[in-house]
Amino acid sequence: MKRLSIILLTAAMIFWMGMGLVGCNSGKAKEKQKVVKKKPAVRVISATQTKISALLELTGEVVATNAVTIRATVEGPIGYCPWREGDRIEKPGQKIIEIDRPLYYEEVKAARAALEVAKKKLADLKAGPRPEEIARARQTVKKLEEERAFAKTDLKRIESLVNDGAIPGEMAEKARVTYTKCVTDLAAAREQLKMLEAGPTRTQVAVQEALVKEAAQKVALAQAKLDECTIRAPFAGIITRVYVRPGDLAAVKAPLVDMMDPSSLVVRFGMPEAQASGVHPGTEVRVSLDALPGRSYTGKVVRVYPELERKARTRTVEAKLSEAVDLAPGMFARVSVVLRSVEDALVIPDAAILTRPDGTKEAFVVRDGKALMRKVTTGIEQGHRVQVLSGIQPGEAVVVAGNESLKDGMPVRLIRETGSQSEIKG
Repeated sequence: MKRLSIILLTAAMIFWMGMGLVGCNSGKAKEKQKVVKKKPAVRVISATQTKISALLELTGEVVATNAVTIRATVEGPIGYCPWREGDRIEKPGQKIIEIDRPLYYEEVKAARAALEVAKKKLADLKAGPRPEEIARARQTVKKLEEERAFAKTDLKRIESLVNDGAIPGEMAEKARVTYTKCVTDLAAAREQLKMLEAGPTRTQVAVQEALVKEAAQKVALAQAKLDECTIRAPFAGIITRVYVRPGDLAAVKAPLVDMMDPSSLVVRFGMPEAQASGVHPGTEVRVSLDALPGRSYTGKVVRVYPELERKARTRTVEAKLSEAVDLAPGMFARVSVVLRSVEDALVIPDAAILTRPDGTKEAFVVRDGKALMRKVTTGIEQGHRVQVLSGIQPGEAVVVAGNESLKDGMPVRLIRETGSQSEIKG
């Protein structure tokens, strides 16, 4: 009986151990089956051909290349200055400032009067002597001829009396002086008559013409001094700062107003020495402004400075925006310089690239439900996009998420976006 009990107990233990082994093997099989069925899920995107550019990110500012500080060249009280900051000057030559100097007005008047006198004298000289002047000169000659004849006769009479001892000798000397004067006056009158009859000489006309030119230059000089009191705009633009008001005393070289031409606004930035040689007029840039958030503008380089800035080792570059933007000098700008562009580059997200310790780069593509490893060569990187030079063909499904633990040939499930939800297939 005891032996039978031992046999039954042993049989029961063998049964339960067998059942345990069967259950264990069944669980492992189910777990194995579960592992086999659970393939990794990956997100893919098609490799596409599109434009990609190598960008250099820099900072700069908006500046006006045509900006001036207008200064005084004469002293005096400000008589005209109606401007405030932000006022617009509509056209070049418009009056901006006027300095009140009455003395300069009077000098112009005096110079013009002297010029008129010189012109009248020249006109009279060119017109020649009037007939009455010639007649008067002839009468003078005739009168002096009579006086000379009388003086000659009187001299002979007195000399005779002196020789006879009737009168003292000094009387003859006086008569001789009188006769000599009459001869001289007659010669001068005849010469004057000859000149009047002949008219003015070329030299006389030339001298008077020179006097007219001299008077005209004095007028121009006085007018130039007066013109310095009226300061005009060198170009159309906007007043950016006003230093004086009417009634203030202007001093020589003192600033009066600042103005700038808004059409000359550019974005100025510095290019590092290493990339400076690759930038030239026409190079494309992209600009965003902190003052105008949320927008980006395209433009082109219009000027490259010929020298590097010695301390910073940068080359100053100016770019003009392609569209009209309400810019103001001093705005902070973020500039992306397009160093190189490829129009039909094969582009994938940078998340698809895996860099190995030895520096090689790999990516996985999905074909027939399997992840296939490809060694790739990359080119331009722009943002989160990378140009692929080799290893991937256009249109292939490239893994962009879930590729960290993939192995070549591993079955995978694809995650595709359907609206706001993700659908897993495979």
